[in-house]
Amino acid sequence: MENRHTRNRHCTICQRGFTLLEMLVATLLITAMIAWLTPSFQALGHNSVLNSEMSRLRSAFALARHTAIAQRTKVTVCPANKHLTACTPTWGDALLVIKGDASEGIAAERIMRVFPGQPAAYTTYSRGWQRISYNALGHTSGYNGSFDICATREEGKRLVLSQLGRLRVQSTPIGC
Repeated sequence: MENRHTRNRHCTICQRGFTLLEMLVATLLITAMIAWLTPSFQALGHNSVLNSEMSRLRSAFALARHTAIAQRTKVTVCPANKHLTACTPTWGDALLVIKGDASEGIAAERIMRVFPGQPAAYTTYSRGWQRISYNALGHTSGYNGSFDICATREEGKRLVLSQLGRLRVQSTPIGC
């Protein structure tokens, strides 16, 4: 009659692990899954950058337009330099929402909000203007314009700014 200690000693000898063939098949399957999913993750990151930049622009312009209407005053949106003292033509930099006009410099007390820049996206404005102002009715001065937003891929998105001060997303992607 076997005792309990003898049975346990025999079971430790019979332990079974993975064979080399099983390990190779598992490694091959994991490698194939990674190769299959990598483009999806890259596209997800690309779309995330584009959507983040669109959201940043839309938020800045919505705040400026609503403030101009509610306070019956002129409000300006412009990209700013590092020190937040002057407007620049680079729309990917930090965006400032400013009470009044920013043509003669930016006073710190007139800055309502700073929207940080998005370094992974490249944003251009079709009119080439350094600032966009809203009047007391919420209208922009000038003509319709569009913001082209590009990231690391060939396709980007376009936001169209109407003369009435509203932004809309163009449904078809643009080439970058």
